Amino acid sequence: MGASMQALQKKQKTWALLLLGALLGLAAFLCLYGTAPLDPANDAWIWYGYDETDIHQHYAGWLGFRNSSWQFPLAQADALAYPAGTGVNISFTDSLPWVSVLFKLLAPVLPAQFQWFGLYELAAFILQGMAAALVLGLFLYDLLPLAAGTALFAFSPIMIERAFRHVALSSHYIVLFALYAYLRGRREQRCFMPVFWLLAALGVGITPYFLPMAAIFALLLAVENALHTRKLLAPCGLFLGTCAAGYAAGVVLGSLNNGYSASRENYGVFSFNLNALFNPSSKGGYTWSRILPARPQLYGQYDGFNYLGFGMLALLGVLCAAAVVLAVRSKAGRAALAGLLRRNLVLILGMAFMTLFAITNVVCFDDVELLNIPLPEGLVKLCGIFRASGRMFYPVYYVLMTACIVGLARLLRRVGKAALYPAVLVLVAAVQLFDLSAMIAEKHAAMAETAAKPQPYPQELVDCRDNYGTLMLADDIIHARNVICAAWHPGMVTNGYDVNTYTGAWNVTIDWTAQTSAAVDSGTLDPDTLYVTGDADRFASWQAQYGDKADYITWDIAATGIYDRRDEYYFMAPKQ
Repeated sequence: MGASMQALQKKQKTWALLLLGALLGLAAFLCLYGTAPLDPANDAWIWYGYDETDIHQHYAGWLGFRNSSWQFPLAQADALAYPAGTGVNISFTDSLPWVSVLFKLLAPVLPAQFQWFGLYELAAFILQGMAAALVLGLFLYDLLPLAAGTALFAFSPIMIERAFRHVALSSHYIVLFALYAYLRGRREQRCFMPVFWLLAALGVGITPYFLPMAAIFALLLAVENALHTRKLLAPCGLFLGTCAAGYAAGVVLGSLNNGYSASRENYGVFSFNLNALFNPSSKGGYTWSRILPARPQLYGQYDGFNYLGFGMLALLGVLCAAAVVLAVRSKAGRAALAGLLRRNLVLILGMAFMTLFAITNVVCFDDVELLNIPLPEGLVKLCGIFRASGRMFYPVYYVLMTACIVGLARLLRRVGKAALYPAVLVLVAAVQLFDLSAMIAEKHAAMAETAAKPQPYPQELVDCRDNYGTLMLADDIIHARNVICAAWHPGMVTNGYDVNTYTGAWNVTIDWTAQTSAAVDSGTLDPDTLYVTGDADRFASWQAQYGDKADYITWDIAATGIYDRRDEYYFMAPKQ
């Protein structure tokens, strides 16, 4: 590959960009995590977790789905929430339904212990780099700035912050491919309908939060195409088809029209703080910036993490200042700025909408609530479908990054310093990586350390769990995700479940759990069932009642250092 891609044929350039992006995405992943999470047989790093224990919920969903029968909708896991019948839909355990479906198809040839989260995260980084290279390739031609710009996306703070904490939400390549289709579509006056339809269906099957992120770019392209061509058929097909594809995927997987509540409470809690772009503060205690201090925020706004990185912040500041200076100093500067705003008005309005939705009606700066605007109950319920609203800033974030990288080239060209562009962009990337370098080192060390740890659960549990067909969580711990993962084995069903939203169908499970817990407490023991409780008094009662008819195992989870709502779990394993 030479120093410039401008002379390459279009198809060759596309493949060169994809290769460049893939290599930089791979490099970013290896710098952050090494190769440890790529071993499908090693799930220790999942157990000891990243930042919080939500990955246990995702893992439990996959394990339950793998043990379940095939049914429609596809993402139903009837091995969970036993004996409810349809069980749990793993869309609501954040277990990436499309990915789970793929590996369930391969389950007959997979080993008993198999985690695919590391493999998927590697793919997400590679796809992130590929999509970023395509986006920048629309504007840049020289290899060095293309590589530096793509590296900025490959080390995206908001993607890294989600990786291995909320694996589904680190799939930012969906946003970037949608941005690429939008930018290319407006340039070529094409609607790229199949691309957006695919991204919508894919996004819903990763996490529904990506549906509006893809749909906003489809809507913007549809509006711009309609304004330019004065025709409505293709633009309507683009946007309505995107929505329909997302809806259809939701129905096929079961995240829609399946008895689950689409809306949840707390819109305005998991929101975008006005300091988010320059606040390097999130879960896990990582040093997100070597330069800027962490700022306070209100509860829940850690989920709205959108730190841009000092290199990008500095570039954004310089470009904004330069635009003001050029506009003030000359009529030509004002005309150029006005033309830029006019040409991108639809995009600006769309990103403004996403920003306002992310901020919500509760406007905060640092730990101060500046404004709380009452909203009609119906509107709050509608917004509650995507209550973790801070995530809706992701498209704005990547538009800002793209605009800064491209805007720098145009600014330098305007002032007659175009030759400086590669060096300046490399400097921006170097500052950005320096700012993030402590976090990168901490992430790498944490992964190496956790992946090398032994299993956190008792060996006695491992030795006996294959003897039982049912894992019965007592009514005091029905949502214990750690227990489901620890006691699971192929072929087992469980009344346990841990999901983000609920359905009345599980009343059968709740009633069965209460009745079975009472039956065990009063003397009824099923030899095919492994029982577990979080109540020490109940465990003592079981020991006194059943004596040598069962083995008794205590899991001191607090001693492992894994966060959990309880310090200990207690297992009763009937003797066969």
